[in-house]
Amino acid sequence: MNRLASYIIVSVLKGTALVVFALVAVSSVIEFVGQLEDVGLAAYGLREAVIYVALRIPHKMFDVLPAAALLGALLSLGNMAVHRELIVMRASGISQYRLVGAVGAAGVVLLVVMLLLGESLAPSLGAYARELRADALRQDIDSASGQSTWLKDGERIINLRRPGNGIEFEQRLTLFDLDGDTALDLVVRADLLMAESATGEWEMRDYAETRFDSSGTAAVRQPTMQRDYGLSLELLGLGEFREDLLDTPTLRRYISYLEAQGLDASRYLAAYWGRIASGASVVFMTVLALPFVLGGLRSAGAGARMIIGLVIGLGYFVLVQVSANIGTVFRLDPVLAAWAPSALLLVVTAIAVVRLR
Repeated sequence: MNRLASYIIVSVLKGTALVVFALVAVSSVIEFVGQLEDVGLAAYGLREAVIYVALRIPHKMFDVLPAAALLGALLSLGNMAVHRELIVMRASGISQYRLVGAVGAAGVVLLVVMLLLGESLAPSLGAYARELRADALRQDIDSASGQSTWLKDGERIINLRRPGNGIEFEQRLTLFDLDGDTALDLVVRADLLMAESATGEWEMRDYAETRFDSSGTAAVRQPTMQRDYGLSLELLGLGEFREDLLDTPTLRRYISYLEAQGLDASRYLAAYWGRIASGASVVFMTVLALPFVLGGLRSAGAGARMIIGLVIGLGYFVLVQVSANIGTVFRLDPVLAAWAPSALLLVVTAIAVVRLR
C-alpha cells in the first residue's frame, strides 16, 4: 500500500503542478499585456514590466492553488481510472477509504506548499513588486489608507504622509497628544526618518512642536530631534500595505495592535482567517476529486473532467468572494464569513466520500 500511496500522491502532485503552471502562465500573460500601456512612462520599461509580473507569480500560485488542486486531482485520478488502475487497486482489496487517505496526503503536501507561499514568499515579493513598479513610474503606492496613514496609540493619534515621489525613507509626521478629557495637549510636525536610532528613538528633522496648557501655548522648533514615543517604526510601516501584502505573522501582530487600540480589525481578521481557510480548502478540493472519478466521471474524457473541475473551482471562488462581501456589509463575524465556504466544501466532500461504493 505504501508504494501505491506514493504513486497516487506523486500523480496528483504532478497533475496539480501542470494545472498551476497553465493557470499562472495564462494569468501572467494577461497581466503583462495590461502592463504594456505603462511601458515607456518614466523609467518603467519592458524589463521592469517583466520583473513586476515575475515577482507576482507566487501570489498567483497562492490564489489558484485550491482550484488547481481539484483540477490536477481530477486529471491525474481520471487518467488512472481510464487505464483501469483504480479498478485494479479496488479489486486487490484496497478500500475507498485508503484511497481517500492517499489522495488526502497529496492534499496535505499542497497545503504545506500553500502555507509556505502565504506565510512569506507571496506577500513579500508582492510588496516588493509594487514598490519596484512605483519607483519606476515615480508614483505613490496607493496603500491601505492611500497616501495618508492614520494610527492610534492610546491617547496619541499619528498621521503619516508619503513624500511626493513615494520612494524616500522619510515621511511627513503629524502627531496629536490628547489628555484624558480628549482635549488637545500637544501637536508635533516633522519629517520622520523611517529608521530608528541606536537607542530605539525616532529620528526626526525639521521638528516643530506646539504644546497647549492652562497658561497658553508654547512652540519649539529644532532642525533635528530624537524622541521615544513607545511605538515601533516597523509597526508604523504596516499601515502602508494592504492586508494581502502582509505575511501571516505580521498580519497577526497588526490585528493584535488594532484590537489593543480599540480599532476596527475586521478587514484584517477576514484576510487572516480567509488565508487559513483557503489552505484547508486545498485538502478538501483534492479529496473531492476521488468520488467524481470513481463515480460518474470514471469513463469521461479529460475535457469533461476539466469542465467539471472548472465549474466547481469557479463556483467556490465566487462563493468565497460573496461570503467575504456579505460579511463586510452585514458586519458578520470574520471567522464565520471566512470559514463558511470551506465548511460547505467540507460537508460536500464528506457526503461524497461516504457515498462512495
